[in-house]
This record gives sequence, structure tokens and C-alpha cells, in this order.
Amino acid sequence: MPRPGLIERDDTILLVIDIQDFFLKKIDPVRVAALVDNCRFLVEAANQLDIPTFVTVEDPGRNGWTTQAVRERLAPGTPERDKSVFGLCGQSDLREAMLAQPRRTAVLIGLETDVCVLHSAVGLLGEGFRSVIVGDAAGSPGIEHDLGLARAAALGVEVVHTKGVYYEWMRTLAMFRDIPTNARIEPPMGSRL
Repeated sequence: MPRPGLIERDDTILLVIDIQDFFLKKIDPVRVAALVDNCRFLVEAANQLDIPTFVTVEDPGRNGWTTQAVRERLAPGTPERDKSVFGLCGQSDLREAMLAQPRRTAVLIGLETDVCVLHSAVGLLGEGFRSVIVGDAAGSPGIEHDLGLARAAALGVEVVHTKGVYYEWMRTLAMFRDIPTNARIEPPMGSRL
């Protein structure tokens, strides 16, 4: 398992877990706008920094696909993988896909913090991954979000925030300055980069 420290961009895979309108409707609408925008930002940053993105959707026939604001930012050809379990490692095709790729730092965003995000993070931890949940890019209704983050931390999952993980991926002023002005990503709501 990668050792703790700053998150290494070249070892990261971004996991977009079940960011579907069905689940978003359960959360306070004031919180949803910021949550979705943080997810949008991280997907765009991952694209810009050549970080692979792994997307799951739970029962898309019933719950829909990834919400449009995030879906339209996915790199062309990114599959939305149907997940029929809460923790992705409990489904053999998803577990095998994660194990087959070489990166071992899983940065998780999505829904719901206390169920699918938590179960996936803990399952990946058990498979030898460094599991990191981006707390302000994950969500659950009411206090369940905070309870999910606390449970994750107690089980050894790291919890970070959107701006923090972005700068860990970016790492240097030179890299930040090398991004052409026209390629810069709109910062997430309430953040200044």
C-alpha cells in the first residue's frame, strides 16, 4: 500500500461514485450545488492532469446516469459502470478492473458518503489501496455525511477537501503557471485558486 503523505498525481485514480440525480434529491439543495460543483471541478482537473477516472452508477435503469453537470465533463469514452453492490470491491468486474490498473491511490467522490463511498473506500483499503475521500465532494442526507466521514477515518481512510487535493496533484508553482489561461478550470463555488 502507498505510504501516507501528500497524494501523488501519478499514482492516483479518481473514483466517481454514483453521482446520480436520484441520490442528489435526498440532500439539502443548498449543499447539492456546491457538492456537484466540487465534483465537476475534480473531474476536469483529473482530465487536465491525465489522472484516470473510474465512474460507477447504481441501478441506472431506476436511478439514472451520472448527473449532467459531471457527466458532460468526463473524458470522451469514459464508461459509466453499473454497480449492483454498495462497495465496488464486492462486485467482481469492478474489483478486477481496479486491480488490473497500476495506480494504487483511490480518490473517491460521490454519493452516499456513509454507504457506497464508505464501503468502496474501505473495500479498496482492504485490497491494498490508499483510500482517500474528498469530504466536500461527497454527500449524504443530514448528519449521515459527517457520520460517514467519521466512520471512514476511524477505519483508516483519509479525508481531504477539494482545494487541498487539487494542490497536492498540482504540487508546484511552475506546473500551475504552465496551464494556459484559456485551459484553466473554473474554480469550484466559494474557492479561489
